[in-house]
Amino acid sequence: MNDDMTDEFAPGAAELAALARTLSVSDTHFDEPPAGLWAGIEALVAAGDPALRVESKPSGSVAFLRRRWPVVVGAAASLLIAVGVWSVARDTGGADQLAQIPLSNSGLAAEGVASHGDATLVRLADGHFALDVDVADLPPTEDGFLELWIIDTNVDSMYSLGPLHGSGRYPLPDHVNPAAFPVVDISIEPTDGEPTHSGRSILRGQLTL
Repeated sequence: MNDDMTDEFAPGAAELAALARTLSVSDTHFDEPPAGLWAGIEALVAAGDPALRVESKPSGSVAFLRRRWPVVVGAAASLLIAVGVWSVARDTGGADQLAQIPLSNSGLAAEGVASHGDATLVRLADGHFALDVDVADLPPTEDGFLELWIIDTNVDSMYSLGPLHGSGRYPLPDHVNPAAFPVVDISIEPTDGEPTHSGRSILRGQLTL
């Protein structure tokens, strides 16, 4: 590649490469763009921005295109990033809230007496369910870890949503109907390799669905 083109394009390429390293696989899934996006792009092109025009140059046309190409690539990359950022924002902010409950330590293990929080069941844009958990003042777990569960009202069956890493969004298994497992439970689990509930719950609440 010609040195002058490399020098001109390198700063933008480094920026885009740095941004690309922050993206996950889910970030590359683009939903239908918002109304008016393409119309706005067409208006910019129609306005005659010289950076987006490729004019006929009988002589030196290769050099002309070489000078313009980084600008065109940069504009296209900026557009893709803008659409991608819009898509991620829509995925994280477009969840439907179905039910919310406070999580209480009442009658549970003394280790969690100072703990509190709430859980919100949401349906994501793709139809999957998740729990948005907001917790505070959790007990130290030097001899184990905290785990998040959903349980049926008869305590006959339950599903683990994995170790609790503080406040955040925890997806439900695809095949699970949340209405059948409305009890949200956080327990202290020993690192003994046993997948079953320890019986040491520190917070609990029941969703109304």
